[in-house]
Formats: sequence, structure tokens, C-alpha cells
Amino acid sequence: MLTAYVFIPMLIIMGVAVYTDLRSKMIYDWVTLPGIAYFLLYHAFVHTDRWFSFVLGVVVLGGITLVMAVISRGQLGGGDIKLFAVVGAALGWQAGLLVMGLTYLLAGLCVIPIWIAAKVMKRSNKQEIPMAPYIASGTMFLMMVSFYY
Repeated sequence: MLTAYVFIPMLIIMGVAVYTDLRSKMIYDWVTLPGIAYFLLYHAFVHTDRWFSFVLGVVVLGGITLVMAVISRGQLGGGDIKLFAVVGAALGWQAGLLVMGLTYLLAGLCVIPIWIAAKVMKRSNKQEIPMAPYIASGTMFLMMVSFYY
């Protein structure tokens, strides 16, 4: 069960990350690193029996995203990696993997038509796509669903 101590800080972190990613294509450490620390400390005191699941969320989501960034030769940035680590710290590794799946599903549904249109119109599609809006959308969708179930 998510509480306001998780939902509200996550809403703020995601809002700031989306704004900065859209504005300057950067997700700053001053947003993500305190978020990771806050959620791990919160869960250390509130969910002492399941705390390892949240630490594992940071490692698993951050690790998977890091591997994806290396494989894609930098298409994912360090801010995206740390933002996924925040999701893992807040929601745990299992919910974090669901968020990751939702994120890439939403990104694909939005970006693939743009790439196809660019191909048809014979335009260059070498532009960077900010991931924070998709990460935030996937996270907020899962958090909202978890409130109702």
C-alpha cells in the first residue's frame, strides 16, 4: 500500500525531472540522488522487513538501465538511469520492473509513429527523445492503479 510519504515526494521528483528533461534534456543529480536516499531511509524505518526489496529495486532498475545505456551507446543518459533507480527505491524491484515495462510501452506507442512519419517524409530522425515524461507516466499510472486496488 502506497502512502502519501511515497506518493507526494514521487510526484514532486517526477514533475521536476519531466520539466528539466523537456527544457534542457537533463535530469539533475540534485533531483534523483536525494530521492533515492529519502526513499531508502523511509523504507528502512517503515518497512524494515521488506527493506532489501527496495535496495534491490535501486540495483536492479539502475543496473538494467545502465546496461541498456551501454548497449544503446548513450541513447539513455545518466539521469534516466538514476530516475529509474528512484523508482526502484520508492516502489521496490517488482513494481519497478512493471514501471519499466509500462515506460517502454508508452514510449514506443508515442515515438514509433514519429519515426515512421520521419522515414516517409525522408527527414532525419536523429533527435533525442526525453525519457522522463514516459518514466513519470508509467510510474504515475502504476501508483494510481495501486491506490484503487
